Amino acid sequence: MSTPLSILLRTLQAALLLVVIVQPLSAQNNETSGQSVRKLSLEDVLSIAEKENFQVRMAESDIEITRSQYRQTNAAFLPRISLEETGISTNDPLSVFGFKLKQEAVSAADFNPDILNNPDPYENFNTKLQVQQPLFNPDQLLRRSAVKNQLNAAKEQLEGTQSYARFQVKDTYYQLLLTKEQLSVINTSLKAARENEKQARDFYEQGMVSKADYLAAAVRVRDLESRQSEAENQRQSVQENLRFLLGMNEEVVIQPTDSLNMASASLGSLPANPDVSNSTLQALQYRVKAAEKMVSSSKLSFVPRINLFGSYEFNDDILLGTQGENYMIGATLKWELFSGFSKAGKLMQSQAELKKAKVAYQSQFQKTRMEVKQARRSVKQAQKQFAFAEASVEQAAEDLRIRSDRYEQGMEKTSDLLSAEARYSQAQLQRLNAVYQHNISVATLELLLEQELPN
Repeated sequence: MSTPLSILLRTLQAALLLVVIVQPLSAQNNETSGQSVRKLSLEDVLSIAEKENFQVRMAESDIEITRSQYRQTNAAFLPRISLEETGISTNDPLSVFGFKLKQEAVSAADFNPDILNNPDPYENFNTKLQVQQPLFNPDQLLRRSAVKNQLNAAKEQLEGTQSYARFQVKDTYYQLLLTKEQLSVINTSLKAARENEKQARDFYEQGMVSKADYLAAAVRVRDLESRQSEAENQRQSVQENLRFLLGMNEEVVIQPTDSLNMASASLGSLPANPDVSNSTLQALQYRVKAAEKMVSSSKLSFVPRINLFGSYEFNDDILLGTQGENYMIGATLKWELFSGFSKAGKLMQSQAELKKAKVAYQSQFQKTRMEVKQARRSVKQAQKQFAFAEASVEQAAEDLRIRSDRYEQGMEKTSDLLSAEARYSQAQLQRLNAVYQHNISVATLELLLEQELPN
C-alpha cells in the first residue's frame, strides 16, 4: 500500500527526470533557433564558391574595369562627334560685324562708320556640329594593344582566383570534417573515461584501488572535457570561415554530407618535372606583353600625329536658328619637338615596368616549380604517415583490449589502463590528421597544376 510520503517521493523523482530531459532539449532548441541548416557536399560548396566567393566576385569586377578601359581606347581610331549651341550678346565692333556676316544679314547701312564704330548690342546663336577623326596616332594604337593584354591577364587572374577559392573551400570543408571526426573520437573516449571513473570510484570505495588511481581517472575525464570544449570552439570557427568563403549569411549552419576519407590520387602518371603553366603564370605573361606594348607606345609618342577635323554650323539671331550656314574641313599635322622630358620620362617608366614584369614572371615560375616539387613530396609523405597512423591505431586498440581484460581481472593498474586508452585516442586523432594532411597535399598539388590528379 502506497503511503502519501512514497507517492510524494515518486512525484518528485518524476519531476526531476522531466527537468533533466527537457533542459537539454530546450538548450538545443535555443542554440538552433533562428538558424537554418544546409546539408552540402564538397561539390556543392565548390560550386557555390565559384559564384559567391568575395575574392572571385572582386576578380570579376576587375575584368569589367579593364574591359571598360579597353573600350575607352576605341577613341584611337573612332571619330569624336559633338553638337553644341552657343549664345552671345556683344557690342564689340569686330564681333558684331562678323556675326552679321555669319548670319548673312549684312546690308549697306552696316558700312556706316558710326554703326561700324559704335554698334548696338547684337545677339548671335551658333549651332555647331563638329567631327574629329584620328588618322595616324600609332602610340595610341599600341596603348590599345597593351590594354587588350591587360584584359587577357585579368581573365586569367579570374581563373586563378577561382582555383585558389576552390582550394580554400576544400581546405575549410576538410577541416570541418576533421573537427567533426575529432569530436566523435573525443566523445567516445570521454564516455569510456567516465565509465572508468565510475568503476574506479567503486573500486576505491571497496578498497581495491588507491585514491591516486581514482583521482587519475577523474583527471582523465576533466582533460577530455576540456579537449571537447576546445574542439567545439574550433568547429564553430571553421563553420564561420566556410560561411565567409561561400558568401553566406551568418545564421546558416553548414552540415557536411561527405566523410573524411583519403582522396584518390596517383602520382605515377605525372612526369617527374611537369610543365607548369597555370593561370597565375599566364596572367603574368600577358602583363609582360602589355608592358612591351607600352614601351613601344612610349617610343612612338615622339613621331608626328595626323588628325582630321570638320564642322558645320548655323548662325542666327534666334535660338537654334538656321539662317546663316557654313562648313570647315581640314587636317592637322602635329609634331611635338620638346615636351619638357615628359615623354622621355614616360619611356623610362615603361621600360622599368617591363623589367619588373619580366622579373615577376621569372620569380613566380621558379616559385611554382619549387612548390610543385614540394607538393609532390608532401603527398607521398602524407601517404606514408597515414600508413604509420593506421598501424598505430591497430596496435593501440589491441593494447587497450588486453589491458582492459587484465584490469577487469585486477591484474592491471588504473594508470596503465588510462595510458592505454589515451594512446588509443591519440592514435585515432593522428590517423584523422594524416587523412586531412593527405587531402590538403593533394588539393595543393591540383591547385598548382590546375588539373585533377588521376585516381
